[in-house]
Amino acid sequence: MLKQFDRWKMTQAEIQVGVLMLKGLSHQETADVRATSERTIREQARAVYRKPGLTGRSELSAFFLEDFLPPHEGV
Repeated sequence: MLKQFDRWKMTQAEIQVGVLMLKGLSHQETADVRATSERTIREQARAVYRKPGLTGRSELSAFFLEDFLPPHEGV
């Protein structure tokens, strides 16, 4: 996962926010963990979506979901 974030040229802060979002934390929870404002987290989250061309948290999660699924023959 972290290699993919690097390929997308994310900053360290964006990587941390992306990982916390994938873990299911809200923007406010992420802000609390990172000791920053919710507004800052929202801006960083937008960058997390924009850099790879995703539309939001659902697409971000779906992108990485395949890494956790067993291979399916015939697909």
